[in-house]
Amino acid sequence: MKLEEYSEAFTAIGPYYDTLMSFVNYSSWILYIEKILELNRIKEKRLFDLACGTGVCLELWVKKGFRVIGLDKSLTMLRECKKRFENFKDVYIINGDMIELPVNIKIPIVTCLYDSLNYLLSEKDLARTFRNIYEILDENGIFIFDMNTIHCLRDEWGDNTYYRQDRNINSVWSNSFDRSTSISSLRITLKIKENGNIRTVKEYHRERGYPLSFISRLLSEAGFRASLYRHLTFKPAWENDLRIMGVARK
Repeated sequence: MKLEEYSEAFTAIGPYYDTLMSFVNYSSWILYIEKILELNRIKEKRLFDLACGTGVCLELWVKKGFRVIGLDKSLTMLRECKKRFENFKDVYIINGDMIELPVNIKIPIVTCLYDSLNYLLSEKDLARTFRNIYEILDENGIFIFDMNTIHCLRDEWGDNTYYRQDRNINSVWSNSFDRSTSISSLRITLKIKENGNIRTVKEYHRERGYPLSFISRLLSEAGFRASLYRHLTFKPAWENDLRIMGVARK
């Protein structure tokens, strides 16, 4: 299939994203992050979520009494996010790119979840994002994130094609991995049944994997004291993990 048939990532998928991700146990992620906050004695309940998407995690934080800010560069995803918070107060949603961070604030907690950092395809952009996050954190603030590993993108996703059905959506997920760049390319095709009709949505996504030592070095160069863990654990991360969690203190 020709690449021009596919929309840019997160430009059309927004209304269907929550259905596609309904298998994700976001509550377990929030409980894990709460444990990190407890262990690091972070008590203030103000949180900035980068690449917040449709706001599922933001809503979970709000229900736990947090004041939240969400940022995403996809207007399509933010439309769904704003619908979620129509009846909430003190939830701030910003359209912007985490490479730029168009805000002038200080905040104790920053999160960036569900491999959003992997969408930064250049070392320069990843380093710049880490520096920007460091600047907006309070003294002793904390940055918590996850990333897919090279092993995940190369060996788990690889050059494989997957077929799924989620409620009224049939989808095809076709992956390819470039070993020279550590970039995984994903072509998603959705067939959505709505009101007796079938709508087709196609998007093109790319994620880059980075060596764990490189991630640690960039965090250190940005000024952080950081630890990398296996996903949702406090065991040291390894290159053969599929997903890792990062905890970085200012």
